[in-house]
Amino acid sequence: MARSQKMSQKIAFAGAGNMGGAILRGLLNAGYNPKDILFYEPFEKTAKPVEELGAVRYTDFGKMANDANVLFLCVKPQVFKSVAGEWSASAKGKVTSKPEIISIMAGVSRAKIIDALDFEHGDVVRVMPNLPLTVGKGAIAIATDGVSTGSLETAKTLLSTVGVTVTVGENLIDAVTGLSGSAPAYVFEFIEGLVRGGVKMGLTRPVAMQLTLATIEGSVELLKKSGKDTGELSAMVSSPAGTTIAGVQVLEDAGFCGTLMHTVEAATLRSQALGK
Repeated sequence: MARSQKMSQKIAFAGAGNMGGAILRGLLNAGYNPKDILFYEPFEKTAKPVEELGAVRYTDFGKMANDANVLFLCVKPQVFKSVAGEWSASAKGKVTSKPEIISIMAGVSRAKIIDALDFEHGDVVRVMPNLPLTVGKGAIAIATDGVSTGSLETAKTLLSTVGVTVTVGENLIDAVTGLSGSAPAYVFEFIEGLVRGGVKMGLTRPVAMQLTLATIEGSVELLKKSGKDTGELSAMVSSPAGTTIAGVQVLEDAGFCGTLMHTVEAATLRSQALGK
């Protein structure tokens, strides 16, 4: 997309909480004009910091939808049915621009979104982002089922500015939710465990945190660049009868990999349940 097109698009957000706000901030950080970023957010505490970034707040959902070229749906899936009725009532007779819809809601299918939004709109694209897109390092899956090439390109263009995008079938979006959508929390828990281990063994928390973050960042970069798989790299660190293999055994005895697999499964099943 040319810069002039990028800057002239009106991109709207229905909801500017944690994830909606993260995408919004990511677009601003990527160079989008704040005056082209619109949002509808009823909670003053959530809306105020977004307004301070220069984004344009609307109190009328229908007017915002009519002014938008692209409309992100960023509300919690549990409240979507109730707010969709309010949105449609607000939009009646106002929306002629037919904005493309991009939904980040876990568990709510494309078909249910189309059925619930009783106002004129363009194509509907389901995506699953994650929180690191606030720093331009997100992972975003885009569901391709039934979506036009143009709408897919729009979603890819917008979201590739804030992270890595992949395309999947809609039937796999729940699995994406369980893995990359939820995984930042798993990673933070993992980091906290390592830091506490360092503290237990006598390190100060700042030193333990610095060592942990540097080790994780370096390990990820090594994995990307080495061409080796995780098993090979683990073996390189694990000297015979050494310290590392003693630690790895504790992880194995505790079912570390199996626990992570169950964690992803539990989050995936929860995502599926939210859509019922």
